[in-house]
Amino acid sequence: MTANDSKCKVLMIYTGGTIGMLPKEEGNPISPLVPAKWERFKDFVPSLRDIPLDIDLHEMTPIDSSDMHPDYWIDIARVIRDNYEDFDGFVILHGTDTMTYTATALSFLLENLDRPVIMTGSQSPISQPRSDAVQNMVTSLILAAGKSFNLPLIPEVCICFNNVILRGNRARKVSSSSYSGFTSPNYPPLGEAGKYIKIDTKVIQKPSTKGFFINENLEKGVMLFDVFPGISPKILDSLFSIDGLKGIVFRTYGAGNAPTNKDFLKEIEKATCERNLMIVNITQCNQGMVEMGLYDASATLLRLGVISGMDMTPEAALVKMMFLFGLGYDIKIVKEQMQKNLRGEQSIDLFNQERKNF
Repeated sequence: MTANDSKCKVLMIYTGGTIGMLPKEEGNPISPLVPAKWERFKDFVPSLRDIPLDIDLHEMTPIDSSDMHPDYWIDIARVIRDNYEDFDGFVILHGTDTMTYTATALSFLLENLDRPVIMTGSQSPISQPRSDAVQNMVTSLILAAGKSFNLPLIPEVCICFNNVILRGNRARKVSSSSYSGFTSPNYPPLGEAGKYIKIDTKVIQKPSTKGFFINENLEKGVMLFDVFPGISPKILDSLFSIDGLKGIVFRTYGAGNAPTNKDFLKEIEKATCERNLMIVNITQCNQGMVEMGLYDASATLLRLGVISGMDMTPEAALVKMMFLFGLGYDIKIVKEQMQKNLRGEQSIDLFNQERKNF
């Protein structure tokens, strides 16, 4: 792969995370690792000088991604908005623990995207001899500046990690130690980056022809909850009584099944009918989708107003709910929109039953 004469501009947004971790006490290698300012670790990436691109840096407040939150997602979106017309693509350096949440959030916050937003990080700090950081970073920069390297445009929010390119709102972190830290269980990779970078144009979103803008409101009164054997109705009652709660992503068994005992179902009915809470049903399985009504154990949930999350990841279901409530929609509209494919986050649009097969 060689660069052409078209020299792209890429903005690299540094948020912290493992990629930029250095010992808290300088000179003490056994000191706990903390997110460092870019100035402290930029010299570990000399190869950046050799990439034929114009690369600018925007440094945000470096944080461990365990401290990531919706306000920070909006701040990232604002940085992209403020620099959108000046750059051909964006690379976000981010911690791995919540990278899929941030990638999903940006896929909803960035409206009418027509250029790449590539998220990456590393499993090992850039200061370590066997770190995966430099390769992930360099590959992401090349993807963000695809036209400079005669690569197809990827006009969506992606995760590039260990030579695999994934749709951000389809990705999941599956390992805390392997360099292959992420996968996309219900959607094919957008591409692979071995000796040559290969992009699968059949599975990429089309660039928008409308004006780019960002959404700046997310509803925080939502949560994730796993159903488990023997769950007490008192727990559900306490859960559904949380002040300010608007919706719950319910992670159930298999194809969307949950207990059928009357006490459990009574609490579900109180939540949806009396408290007007939205409950979205997704599977605890890493792969596959909810098929409500296939078994009696899910048919009753359907009758009680629980809606299907199809094959969305937990991150996608939660953030999509934040996004839709944040737009100010009432619960009826949110329920309708939750069951539509808005950003490539699910395989089926429940209202037209179209499914993409790959």
